Amino acid sequence: MLPGFLCLLYIGVDSIKESNQSLSINSEVKVKKSLFKAYSRGLVMAISPSNIVFWIGVFGTALTTALNNVSGYQFLLVASGILVGILIHDILLMGAVSYTRKFVNQSFIKWTSIIAGILLIGFSFYFGYLFLHDLKKLL
Repeated sequence: MLPGFLCLLYIGVDSIKESNQSLSINSEVKVKKSLFKAYSRGLVMAISPSNIVFWIGVFGTALTTALNNVSGYQFLLVASGILVGILIHDILLMGAVSYTRKFVNQSFIKWTSIIAGILLIGFSFYFGYLFLHDLKKLL
């Protein structure tokens, strides 16, 4: 839970800090890349340290909580549900970003980054609370 707390806290603070950066949204640029380059970049992103910390910290925390509450096949069902939920979220988010990028301006991006950062910091505090609660049980 501590890695999840630290990861979400860092991402949330960074999101707020970087919200004033200007972002160029140019949907007219089409760049042809090879399929190999696309997959190699995806692999590098999948094994990046921040992605590994996310999966261990956030997903691991959710699984640990589920493991304490259910057993056997129920745990597999909960773990599968979490993975499917993350997958559905990612697909819907990519679709929404792809569709709405024509209508988005700099002010919208700034405030979305700030709100997302605040929410991430809130979730990080929740994980921090869970960490302290479990640490208190051990002591």
